[in-house]
Amino acid sequence: MTDSAARRFFDSSDPARWGRAEMPDEVQLTRDWIARTGATGPSLELGCGTGLLAGTAPGYTGIDLAFLPLLKMPGNRVQADIEQLPFRTASVGFAFSWAALEHVPHPEAVLSEVERVLRPGGVALLAPAWHCRPWAAEGLEFRPYDQLTRTQRARKALIPFRNAIAWRALFEIPRRLSRELRRTRRFEYQRLRPNLEEYVGTDCDAFTSMDPHAAALWFAVRGWEVLSHPTRRDRMLARHGAVVVRKPAARS
Repeated sequence: MTDSAARRFFDSSDPARWGRAEMPDEVQLTRDWIARTGATGPSLELGCGTGLLAGTAPGYTGIDLAFLPLLKMPGNRVQADIEQLPFRTASVGFAFSWAALEHVPHPEAVLSEVERVLRPGGVALLAPAWHCRPWAAEGLEFRPYDQLTRTQRARKALIPFRNAIAWRALFEIPRRLSRELRRTRRFEYQRLRPNLEEYVGTDCDAFTSMDPHAAALWFAVRGWEVLSHPTRRDRMLARHGAVVVRKPAARS
């Protein structure tokens, strides 16, 4: 389902395209949530890269689109598209993902696959890079002004203003209120145009910009327990961090 251009980009020998070199905070947070929820294996990491989190979850298997980073990791690993998981329905106890879902063209397909493969009572921890910025593909935050066109310079100068919480809240609050009132079952996000020619900075290769509110609501309207954001107020105030959910137990 992920196009061939993305496959070629991520299956490069450039390690910058495989994810971060260290993830100590993510390791600790994953362990903390496993302890808090009592999640059990088998565990599946979506978009595992070189497997920096391979030792954090019981019965671990990592899955990634790119083949080369998988050669660097220990333990069980599978090369596949996370939009179409090669695992049986209701076969996974804990699914998790850090900084990966923004790099797939159709994150709603990944959410549906998580719903399918998790067994009743299973737990998912999903933490993409929320709110990827539309200028990331051009590397405007990282490239000096003398390398930019006049239009790009103007857009770069406006980045601090457009990143300000007050400015973003003017748009985010009405969108979130609308979602809450509609109780939409569709996963809403902004599609971006990724840079799949060169790596010019963080999230330059992101396909989408996602809001944690939309992810939490997607699960809530399906009757899942949203452990990380249990109330409407928590969802409305979500900014960063993981969305952690528990699938409803099977009816007796």
